[in-house]
Amino acid sequence: MPVPIDELIADSEGRLDDRDVSCFLRAYERECGRLSWVGERAEAFDEVDRDGGRQIGLTHAFLAPGPLATPAVERRCFAEVRWLVAWLEEISGKLGLVFALRYNDRDLGWIRRGVTDDAISEGLIAFWERDLERLERDSPTR
Repeated sequence: MPVPIDELIADSEGRLDDRDVSCFLRAYERECGRLSWVGERAEAFDEVDRDGGRQIGLTHAFLAPGPLATPAVERRCFAEVRWLVAWLEEISGKLGLVFALRYNDRDLGWIRRGVTDDAISEGLIAFWERDLERLERDSPTR
């Protein structure tokens, strides 16, 4: 039985200079070790298209919520997502970058120069928090 996977992608694209890209990648490598990841850690990427446009960001795949989810695992996955959003806020503010966030191929919103859209705060973080509260409340093994 295949395990359902969700994916969160954050990217910033355009004419990014080498200094900002290097700062982004180094900062992520330095900071990502502070979190105890449930599975694979989020991966940073730096890509250049054939027109010279550069794209940097993070991609993170994790277990999808569902009937097999336990409150403990779901809590840790939620902590990872909150950490990623907070880290992107910090680095985007520091470097003046704009990140688009997508969750399972659905556009969520933006983190613009350190400020997170309400769409991310409400559509991802608050929604996940309510879902986790429901799971904890309804779990027979609280």
